[in-house]
Amino acid sequence: MLLTSFFLSAQESASKFTKVTELEGIEEYLYTPNGMNILLVQDNAAPVVTVQIVYRVGSKHEVPGNTGSTHLLEHLNFKGTPTFNKRKGTSIDSKLNSIGARMNATTWYDRTNYYETIPSDHIETALHIEADRMRNSLLLKEDKESEMTVVRNEFERGENNPNSLLTKEMWATAYMAHPYHHNTIGWRSDIEKMPIETLRDFYNTYYWPDNATLTIIGDFQKESLFNLVDKYFGKITKAPHAMPQPYTTDPDQLGPRRITIKKPGQQGIVSIGYKIPGRMHDDLPALQVLSQIIGSGTSSILNKTFVDTGIAIFGYANASNFKEVGLFSVALGITPDKNHEEVNKQLLEMIATVKNDGVTQEDVNRIVAKLNAQTILSRDGSGSIAGQLNEAIAGGDWKDYINGNKKLSKVTAEDVKRVANTYLLEDQSTTGYFIPKVPGGTEAVSQKPANYILNNDNKYFYRNPEHSNEDCHTNSSIVSQEVISEITSAYQTIKISDKGEKFTRKSIAGIDVITAKTGAKDFLTVAASFPIGDYLNTNGNEMVPSLTAQMLSKGTLKNDKFQFSQKLEKLGVTLRVNAGIHKVSIYFKCLKKDLNAVIFLLAEELRFPLFDEKEFNLLKQQNEGSMKRGITDPGAQGSIALSQAIYHNEHPNYTTDIQASIDDLNKVTLDELKAFHKKYFGPEDIHLVAVGDIDTNVLYKALKSAFKGWAGGVKAKANFEKSNKADALTKVVTIPQKPSAEMYIGQYTGIQRMDEDFLPFYMGTSILGGGFSGRLMRTVRDEDGLTYSINARHSGHDYADGYWYVNASFNPNLFQKGLDATMVQIKKWVNEGVTKEELVAKKTNLTGSFKVSLSTTGGLAGALLGFVERGLEPNYIDQYSKDIEAVTLEQVNSTIKKYIDLNKLIIIKSGSLDKNGEPLK
Repeated sequence: MLLTSFFLSAQESASKFTKVTELEGIEEYLYTPNGMNILLVQDNAAPVVTVQIVYRVGSKHEVPGNTGSTHLLEHLNFKGTPTFNKRKGTSIDSKLNSIGARMNATTWYDRTNYYETIPSDHIETALHIEADRMRNSLLLKEDKESEMTVVRNEFERGENNPNSLLTKEMWATAYMAHPYHHNTIGWRSDIEKMPIETLRDFYNTYYWPDNATLTIIGDFQKESLFNLVDKYFGKITKAPHAMPQPYTTDPDQLGPRRITIKKPGQQGIVSIGYKIPGRMHDDLPALQVLSQIIGSGTSSILNKTFVDTGIAIFGYANASNFKEVGLFSVALGITPDKNHEEVNKQLLEMIATVKNDGVTQEDVNRIVAKLNAQTILSRDGSGSIAGQLNEAIAGGDWKDYINGNKKLSKVTAEDVKRVANTYLLEDQSTTGYFIPKVPGGTEAVSQKPANYILNNDNKYFYRNPEHSNEDCHTNSSIVSQEVISEITSAYQTIKISDKGEKFTRKSIAGIDVITAKTGAKDFLTVAASFPIGDYLNTNGNEMVPSLTAQMLSKGTLKNDKFQFSQKLEKLGVTLRVNAGIHKVSIYFKCLKKDLNAVIFLLAEELRFPLFDEKEFNLLKQQNEGSMKRGITDPGAQGSIALSQAIYHNEHPNYTTDIQASIDDLNKVTLDELKAFHKKYFGPEDIHLVAVGDIDTNVLYKALKSAFKGWAGGVKAKANFEKSNKADALTKVVTIPQKPSAEMYIGQYTGIQRMDEDFLPFYMGTSILGGGFSGRLMRTVRDEDGLTYSINARHSGHDYADGYWYVNASFNPNLFQKGLDATMVQIKKWVNEGVTKEELVAKKTNLTGSFKVSLSTTGGLAGALLGFVERGLEPNYIDQYSKDIEAVTLEQVNSTIKKYIDLNKLIIIKSGSLDKNGEPLK
């Protein structure tokens, strides 16, 4: 009888879901009781699922007086409901963090989304939370008051960035009437003065199931899922009204517009934006291809015309992807000896040439192949897929997630030339200049600007943008996967071989090769490294390792830099080779079918760099510009001051002053790079990890052939004198006209990664300031509303004796209050320790994050590489959770007292503060 009752209930629930369509594994349903759309992507390869809900409301639905309300409301929707709230000890943060969730929310012009990637056995928790905050958010006045200052600090952090500031003002100038005119975070006065009633009205207008799409991706069973959706969302009715939509369109633009910003900084910028249509317009694919040809990669027109000739430090082009209208942006970071007007003239001449001469079909084919491959590679895990579906939903049709690349594949050179002549029109343009000024003065500064890295995902987040980078992709960029926590893994997705092995480990061409075949389909991630640590003992120039690694992509003995980059572009591969203090790191992701080709390109880059003199001099110029960016960056200057207060200047964790580093840069010779490459590049101690859809026969054969005869490398590690705990110090680094100041509180611990005290102290530090549920975020941020983000970490421990620190940003007028509030928590943490309940929750969080990381090949590759670098076996991945569980409360609290001396804290204040730490007038 019970079984019959269950099946009848399941059939009744299923009858409420009407299938709308299915396209390449994505099923769309309509939940008929309330009109909510549902997208399902079932993949039971790993016990992980992403739950996401997208509301079709964004900042375009706002009007003057309530700009920023979408974003502020997003923040308040984490404050709780009658069921999930802090007062009951059941806050949304704590519930999700306790199961190891990766969760966040983002706001943008056309939509708001909330998501969590979780172990699939907790899917009911996620659905319960999302259904509850759809209609039952508390939206209390006191929560709004504290959260307003948090959002204002987020606003101020953006004002510190010259490119963000210029972009915001350009959009406001280009679109005078259309609601894309105002930035998603809103205008400062609206953020500060918005009544809670306005937010409640906005919530009650747009937060309804028939204005939402629920997306479930990963490990679930459809029948039981339907029951859960019906259980929690079935109680919610359709909206009692039609959804108000903006109807304002921009008036015809009758001529070019211009905006100039003069502010302290090191970054001179010239930018031009042209009006273009929205995402679903037939011309947008050709505009995306045009933007790549003009401004993406080594072979781009901007790079060849401006960067390679020394006119600019960087260049980029981008076609926005919003639902209604957008901008085609072209920008340059100019060198100091160049005049803004002259560079603008040259930029316009370049655009005119593209319009007149068009582009080649060969270039179009290369870019389309690149974008198609990158799209596949970026869909690594349920979180990444959810992020891309989110943008397609916002753009007007989720099916564009599937069809977008098909549209790109139809683009021709004639299409690209046509759209260039249709949209890149002077009378439809807005030009922006950012002119750096001498801090505190009125004259423009003649210093080289910093290298700029374009972030196409400049959305506004509930907490910390770093938590969402991998989940928000565009067609033209791939965001690298991060390893969750200190050690996380995707071990449960690993396919067991016929021999019962999870991993294979063999020496191939002298390289230590570790592989893991997972549930990933048609792609894989490779991560590798080799040590250079003993270079620290040679008194060599500290800039040599980094410059050597950077020169590898500037051409080889077989292909110049354009030929080499184009070969990678066709495969959609970004090959990263970076040198730090202790090692050279290598990373790429590729399609399974392209592995052989990529391995040969990797070998060519590592073994046969060209080391061209002209490229070397240009690279030094670009590095100098990039380094100078830190001169007026409160975060960079604060971090430098902290490291110098903790360590002696011969220690590897000591950070050199920016100007001293620039002096070292200018002393480096090409012969030094060649000598460094000859000694340290080789298979002597290289580890290579490959994870995903691996065919070991193909991998081994490629490595044997590509690296045959390769010799060199070292095993020696650096020898250095350890530091000692320094006396207490308070230092102020004054940087005028910065609306957000940085606080660092730190202390030397001397702990190394393999020390037995590491894990207990790491867990204790994480309880204090690790993520959403850390004490510092719950108090200084959530209760006091003093900062957008605050965290505590232990660092510098992988190869040396480490240090502990707390970092936060505050408005200069709130700095002392923020410092005092932080110190209250630090003192309580040291004097009273952590509680049994906190430690149990942290253990659950860390072990839960094991399952969460199942969705990425990059997470597993990075974890395995970290193990073998420290001399551990790959199967330590099965031991980690046991080590976590073995840590006792006594161990955690004793290590906190052992390593933190409240009488010797180092405090750094960096920003618009005077020598006494008071706000500058």
